Amino acid sequence: MFYGEFFALAAACLWGTSPIFIRKGLPYASVSVGLLCGLGASLPLMVLVFALHPRSVTQVITPQAALWFIAAGIMGPCLGRMCNYLGVAHLGAAKCTPLVNTAPLFTTVFALLFLQEAITLKILSGILSVVAGVVILTGQNRWEGQR
Repeated sequence: MFYGEFFALAAACLWGTSPIFIRKGLPYASVSVGLLCGLGASLPLMVLVFALHPRSVTQVITPQAALWFIAAGIMGPCLGRMCNYLGVAHLGAAKCTPLVNTAPLFTTVFALLFLQEAITLKILSGILSVVAGVVILTGQNRWEGQR
């Protein structure tokens, strides 16, 4: 019944732990090494998923779908993760994460522009809450620095 919500919150929780691990690892390695290790750690899980899948990948995916998923893999896990690591390295985990979590704002704008998805009052309220939270957090850092 609430599987979608459960998985979305589980993803948020898992992604929320990532900057902590990044911050712990960065004193011992560069961002590029961290990125390579993080992406490499995903490979065994991917191999397991493909090995346990009941049909071969070529039977369940079209070339067009593969291209879109490849683009998603380049944008999120690769380039997005690299920018996240750099943000954590320069700002710290607690300051970087609220900015990274403005993703719903960008997702909504891109969904509106490229997918012609409808933006409901509920979605708009959520986006405004995210933006207000970021403004408050980043403004708080500026005010603390002026003291």
